[in-house]
Amino acid sequence: MIERFVKANSDRYFDITDEAIKYIQDYGENNTLDDMFVSFSGGKDSTVTSDLVTRAFATNKVKRIFGDTTLEFPLTYEYRARFAKTHTVLRAKNYEKNFEQLCEEIGPPSRVMRWCCTVFKTGAITKTLTQVFKDKTNVLTFYGIRKSESASRSKYDRESESPKITKQTVVSPIIDWIDFDVWLYILTTGIVFNDAYKLGYSRVGCWCCLR
Repeated sequence: MIERFVKANSDRYFDITDEAIKYIQDYGENNTLDDMFVSFSGGKDSTVTSDLVTRAFATNKVKRIFGDTTLEFPLTYEYRARFAKTHTVLRAKNYEKNFEQLCEEIGPPSRVMRWCCTVFKTGAITKTLTQVFKDKTNVLTFYGIRKSESASRSKYDRESESPKITKQTVVSPIIDWIDFDVWLYILTTGIVFNDAYKLGYSRVGCWCCLR
């Protein structure tokens, strides 16, 4: 079944893959591997983006930064540990705050007050970038964000300056891909992915945000 699916859609696979790899390689002309990293969440989109970056630069030495919100699925942590055996994966984590304690103090996060992202993700990643890229005036970040994920993300540009983290240029190679494209890439290449998807989850972010 998978073999027939892959064969039937091989033209689509080569078209989107070749375009994404070329797009990534263009950034290598004015940036070194020490100026960039891949934002790695352990989800399918960041997994595919990470693999595309490896293929584009013919090396897995580009750093990966895992934003540990402390609210990830156990299977996501297991996948990160496996992934880290062949890649440099840095953990960005807020060690000072506790999610449940903050919920008791200020109430749980909501759509209009998503304090959790600032405290457990953006803040931790900013701190990690400051420590890792101390003397860099600009850091190139490869994200696995896609427009089809949500109405808000449908307005994102393929390249932009981060509105939350200074000195960060965000590049999203697969921004125009749909779920079909992501799974086509995974099944065609045979790359390892988060086992949480095998349980039926369509997304594997923070457990409290899944619907």
